[in-house]
Amino acid sequence: MNTERREAASRIRADKPLQLNPKLVDALAGKELGLHRGEVRLANHSPQWEQAFTQLQQILHGDMPAGVKAIEHIGSTAVPGLKTKPILDIIIGTVPEANSEELHCWLLEHGFIYRGEAGNLRPDTMYGFEIQTNIRLINVHLIAYGQTEWSYYLNFRNHLRANPEDRAAYQQLKERLAARQLQDRRGYLDGKAKFIIQRRKA
Repeated sequence: MNTERREAASRIRADKPLQLNPKLVDALAGKELGLHRGEVRLANHSPQWEQAFTQLQQILHGDMPAGVKAIEHIGSTAVPGLKTKPILDIIIGTVPEANSEELHCWLLEHGFIYRGEAGNLRPDTMYGFEIQTNIRLINVHLIAYGQTEWSYYLNFRNHLRANPEDRAAYQQLKERLAARQLQDRRGYLDGKAKFIIQRRKA
């Protein structure tokens, strides 16, 4: 990354990418993904979401820094049959000795936009991917590999995949919340929290 780009890559929340990786754009095109930032709208599950993740994973593996341990597809788009917001959620697990600036520049060079550090409200550093401004296709959660929150993400995904009754109950909850909170993303997330917390431990 040249000097100009390194200056632009400072840790400031962004709304537009420095550039877009055309391979990622092609991988996501026509995959029934995309939602206006802040909107709450559910879509029927699409098998194209897993295809999009597989292509995304392959592209990122091509030049990922040594500090990356694993890339996983999480959230409801990773659970076949479950209605959800059409945004891919992925977690990128990092090792303790990972260079945070190298990881940051790597994601920005692929076209991700920086959305904030881990803190009291969330355990992970966040990035998004948008081809059109404000229409989110991917959320990236950068987190230490193997830590408690890493396991929580995977445990909840695996629980929903394996338990059709809870999968149906979760969908009903999401539908109720979405119906009354179409423009309240925070309220939608808070409304799901108790259900998730009760089921995310192995």
